[in-house]
Amino acid sequence: MKSLMKIAAICCMSVLFWTCSEDFLETTPQGSLNSQSLADENGINLALISAYSRLDGWASDWGLVDSPWGGSGSNWSFGSLPSDDAHKGSEPTDGPAFTQVEIYQWQPNLPSFNDKFLTIYDGIRRANETIALIDANTDLSDATRDRLMGEAKFLRAHYHMDAWKIWKNVPFIEQDQTDFKEANDQDIFPLIVADFVEAESKLPATQAEVGRVTKGAANAMLGRLYMLNRDFTNAQAALNKVTGYSLNPCFHDMFSIAGENGPEMIFSIQASVGDGVPDAQNANFADRLNFPHAGSPFGCCGFHQPTQNLVNAYRTTADGLPALDNSSDASPTADEPVDPRLDWTVGRDGIDYLGHGDHAPSWIRDRGWSSEYSPKKFVYAPGEGNTISWNPAHLNPINIPIIRYADVLLMQAELDVENGQLEAARIKVNQIRERAGNCAQGVGSNPVALTDASTRANYVVAPYAGPWTDPNAAREAVRLERRLELALEGHRWFDLVRYGTEYYKTTMNTYLDREEQRRPYMRDHNNVEDKNVVFPLPTNAILLSQVDGNPTLQQNPGY
Repeated sequence: MKSLMKIAAICCMSVLFWTCSEDFLETTPQGSLNSQSLADENGINLALISAYSRLDGWASDWGLVDSPWGGSGSNWSFGSLPSDDAHKGSEPTDGPAFTQVEIYQWQPNLPSFNDKFLTIYDGIRRANETIALIDANTDLSDATRDRLMGEAKFLRAHYHMDAWKIWKNVPFIEQDQTDFKEANDQDIFPLIVADFVEAESKLPATQAEVGRVTKGAANAMLGRLYMLNRDFTNAQAALNKVTGYSLNPCFHDMFSIAGENGPEMIFSIQASVGDGVPDAQNANFADRLNFPHAGSPFGCCGFHQPTQNLVNAYRTTADGLPALDNSSDASPTADEPVDPRLDWTVGRDGIDYLGHGDHAPSWIRDRGWSSEYSPKKFVYAPGEGNTISWNPAHLNPINIPIIRYADVLLMQAELDVENGQLEAARIKVNQIRERAGNCAQGVGSNPVALTDASTRANYVVAPYAGPWTDPNAAREAVRLERRLELALEGHRWFDLVRYGTEYYKTTMNTYLDREEQRRPYMRDHNNVEDKNVVFPLPTNAILLSQVDGNPTLQQNPGY
């Protein structure tokens, strides 16, 4: 569905229901879209694809947002930068507002907060316009109506969920609303649940076109939503319905062109290049900063750099279990044992970078300021990239997962721990670790065995021997496995928050105090406080919500 979902011509649907009172303005301009021209099934499908197209956070709208980076569907600037997984990277003068996010100098006027807010609510608008078109059409068959409505309700739930998990106190917008200055004085969680439940009831188990959401995707996202709210009973009920998926044989499969829509992928942002859209805007446009800088084959821009703390998390004992040692200030040597997922996730000096040559010090934009490491998960192999754009080396058609089966399996393992079923949790975690041992980064982009002569590291990973008897140790093992498996996919900060406020504060304050010894700029960090379980609502959103001089949106406490 890549080419179908990524039709730039329908990305600007904001005129869908606009009307004018002057007669001479009521003539429909040639080539424009309105509710009449979208009234049939084909038109509804176009509106639905427009709602899908906002998943990546980009819609050719440099004039709408300051930049697409904060609005990225991968949530790298929300899920990674304020966590222990990633630095902003690049250099001090490039994107300094992202550094403020990283070091907890959160101000409501930071551009990325406003960009994300606009992106999310534009996605909600598109989903609502699709729902209204479906409601108005009397010719659709029941099956077609259900499928289209299920997809539209799923997307509306997803966008609202994204806003809720970032700000919590946000408005829920329905398809029949005409006044959008909605107050944020109610908990929208039940409304998001209702949309996912309705979507699940209407969606098919499979779709003819890859990329369209399914019943499994609705259950998986509903389960994640309940986990974010620490409602373990309902989370388990939803996640237990996620069936028909399996782990890809190799960890790297999900991050390659050949394996991105394999048996593990439940719901992802579909990307494409070479589809006739100018500037390759249907590629990973809002994540294009996250490549090695000048001196590398990519030429820009050095953002989203992995931390030393994350690299250390991949260190293992000689027996292949996590070493739990954050003392080192350097990359592991060739002899030190590491989890093979490290070099599928992080670009390190002396290790082949997916066939583009060895990662080298010259690939880092300002090595003395930020990390010595580069992100690697969503980088393409040679020949899989793009040939057009102002910097074509940035862009590629590798999909970005929103939720995959390993994520679901690890959430189920968390629930097993909370239910006292420690051995069931161990079995699930071991499935993930056993898969991690199936392949490693050698020379080139093709996976090899861990002991292949082309590898440049000592890859050792093993399952946990049983039985697990300590609930606290089991809980920490599951949480660490989530970090190792899902690093740089935009989940870490949200996971830390849902583990509990005290756990989150302790983890992050310990990290910040240690990391400032490695990166002097981080000495300016603020301590993580209770208020930091949510981000501040953007200033512009509050100002624009005013009615008779009084804002309908109220700022989150502490900001």
